[in-house]
Amino acid sequence: MAVRRKTTTRTRRPRRRKSGGHPFLVAFFFLFLIFVSAYVTDRMTNRPTAEVAQNVTTIHHIFNDKEMQGLVPKEDTGTPESVKEKIKAAIDKVVTVKVNGEDKKLSSRKQDRTETKVASKSAETAESVETSAPKAPAETQKEEPKESSFSISSVISKVTGKPAPAPEEKQEIVAPSVSTKETLTENKSTVTINKPAPEEEKSTVMKATLSKPSPVKSVPKTTVKSSSNEGKSTVTVNKPKPKTVPAAAPKVNQPAKVSGRLAIVIDDAGRDLDSQHVYENMGIPLTLAVMPNQVHTREAASSWAAHGLPVIIHQPMESVSGVGMEPKVILTSMSTTEMRAMLKSSFSQIPEAIGMNNHQGSKATIDRPTMDVVMNELHHRNMFFFDSRTNSTTVADAAAAAYGVRYARNDLFVDNEADVTYISNMIREGANRAEKYGTYVIIGHCRPKTAEAFRQMVPKLKAEGIQFVYLSSLTK
Repeated sequence: MAVRRKTTTRTRRPRRRKSGGHPFLVAFFFLFLIFVSAYVTDRMTNRPTAEVAQNVTTIHHIFNDKEMQGLVPKEDTGTPESVKEKIKAAIDKVVTVKVNGEDKKLSSRKQDRTETKVASKSAETAESVETSAPKAPAETQKEEPKESSFSISSVISKVTGKPAPAPEEKQEIVAPSVSTKETLTENKSTVTINKPAPEEEKSTVMKATLSKPSPVKSVPKTTVKSSSNEGKSTVTVNKPKPKTVPAAAPKVNQPAKVSGRLAIVIDDAGRDLDSQHVYENMGIPLTLAVMPNQVHTREAASSWAAHGLPVIIHQPMESVSGVGMEPKVILTSMSTTEMRAMLKSSFSQIPEAIGMNNHQGSKATIDRPTMDVVMNELHHRNMFFFDSRTNSTTVADAAAAAYGVRYARNDLFVDNEADVTYISNMIREGANRAEKYGTYVIIGHCRPKTAEAFRQMVPKLKAEGIQFVYLSSLTK
């Protein structure tokens, strides 16, 4: 009997394929190597230059720039008064050529008529000598018709309806055988004498013995400069300027109990004289910072000094943002010679100044070479520097100490917003800090709403024992 073999079926296991990884992994790996090598090569070959480092520093200072943070008042576009002056200046430039042409025609006509008068006078003098009976020259002369000329005053009078001011007329003084013209200006008078010919001199002397000459205006005893031409001599008399005695400076108030000392500085003077006059009549110690190269720079400084109040120069300097800077401003990129020339121009415009502070200047006050030039000029003039602190990282204090210049710094701007209530609250905050720290310095501006806020707050602070002091008393 046959035996059946048991058949067993073998199941083959599937062979595992050798995994070589994700097919894109190798590609990513090579790309990574390429990027790493490119970065390392760039870092090794392109090191940061001085310009790149300066840009990084500038970005860092922007975070410390108070102008960008809104802690410094933004520049206003100008008061109506300054706009009015600019319009006048523009109109003057347009019509100057026309007016000058008409003036030349008028002057030539008057000169011809004057020569005719001199000839007739000499003829009359010769006849009077022969007859030995002097004849007085005609006193009454027909008035010449006035020719109208285009001027700014006539335009304004037509617009406003007010009569235009009468122009200053040239005074003519007629004497026997001598024609004299006297032109009066603010500080000088020029007298032009037409000398007679040699033959006419004898008759003139005889005429003088026979008749009395017409009275001539007396000239004050002053310095006389003379220059002679052919037949003419010009005498220039320098009249002394009237001496203006400045008023007594407002005294520091003495409350029964001093709760704090507060110094106030008014910036941006030279633009709005009406607001400045409000400050002048407050009767308290105030310091005015007058900006050079403005419409009313000279009027602002002289008017403030006439009230016995101190003036400082509000010098425009470069800011980090570079926004709203003045046309003439001290830049950190300037040479030492250029900076000194600009500072000397400011000193000449405001000779009443006893110190200086910066207008803007968030970049200039952190640049030590620029501050060294400024402090050197102030040192030679014995002036102090008041730091507006438009940048908290200022180096003006260190530069002032190095050159021995007295120094003070601002603590608070009170008119960052053009609102009387807001400004009054900020003035109150400054007074509270003066009570806390003993002394405090605040800055306002020559603007109508700021002036009104101070006018309201000053009597209240006086009653509370706040003592108003001059800025110069706090310099060290």
